[in-house]
Amino acid sequence: MNALVLRPESLAADAVTAGNGSAAAARHALAGAALRAHPDFPAVRDAAVANLVQLFRGDYLLGRLLLEEGRYITIQTILSLAACQQAEERSSWLTLGRLQTRLAGSELASRNRIEALVAILERYGYLERRKAEEDMRITLLLPTARLWGADAVLMEALAGPVARFGDAVPQGSAHRGLLARARQAGQPHIEDAGLAAEAAPAAFDPQTPAWSSRDLAIAGAGHRSWHRAVAPELDAYFALRARHAELQGIASRDGGYLTLLLLLWEAGHSASAHVSLPFELLSSHTGVSRTHARLLIEQAEACGFIRLHARGGRDIEVCDRLHEAMDTWFADLMAFILAVD
Repeated sequence: MNALVLRPESLAADAVTAGNGSAAAARHALAGAALRAHPDFPAVRDAAVANLVQLFRGDYLLGRLLLEEGRYITIQTILSLAACQQAEERSSWLTLGRLQTRLAGSELASRNRIEALVAILERYGYLERRKAEEDMRITLLLPTARLWGADAVLMEALAGPVARFGDAVPQGSAHRGLLARARQAGQPHIEDAGLAAEAAPAAFDPQTPAWSSRDLAIAGAGHRSWHRAVAPELDAYFALRARHAELQGIASRDGGYLTLLLLLWEAGHSASAHVSLPFELLSSHTGVSRTHARLLIEQAEACGFIRLHARGGRDIEVCDRLHEAMDTWFADLMAFILAVD
């Protein structure tokens, strides 16, 4: 249900096509299996989980845009198309129609859903519509500095911990360049944020308005280089994500992926398989209703990821199945990031 399928004709016509995404995703999965066996993997994984929790907990708009699977895929496609367009090549211009064609056939991003998301991004200052100077009949979609910045901070939260593998694991030039640009631009380099046992969680206010207006970072033009490097691998990246069907089934719902991260984070800090994550607290962390939070927990239990031992989420047993699934997911994701060249 969650697989991203692109029609052959759209693949052939698009400049950022990766070709056989499934085969490339399988190669990344093999690299992920090797990465998971690395002795530093547990520490790197914990750092990534802590970074993501600190970034998204309590920021409802950012979480809904960048963690919900369908929206995330659409935004990544927008940024890749924007990074690769050339003013002299009209076929490369980022328009609503081209975005819809690029994602045609996706069950996660229907044409109507793409159009609605574009309207939301425009409303909250993440995207602009502007007439093309070369042809005023054509309306272009332009990601704003706010969208580039949000994506840059998300990538830093993942790429920083991955860099801790060091020279023992080959790193692609795109990954090295991403880290170098982040440091030069003065962005917070947070590869160690999740490693200190005494580190306190980022402060947040459950009463903060649901649609946060905070500015996370300023992404320089160099961040486009990362997306230009990722663009040929975009289909492989989506196919890789689709391999983790049970996780993405939860991540396709608002607050779903953050719920899984919070379960791991709580289990790590309590040093116990049993955690307390009441539905009211989960609701305030993720910005979904208490009923929706309960349904997310029940879905995780149906997948065998957790067991409920008390009402209201006050005693949740985090099962080995969740640790196994998330370890495999993070290993595959990190292998992909390291391979981009």
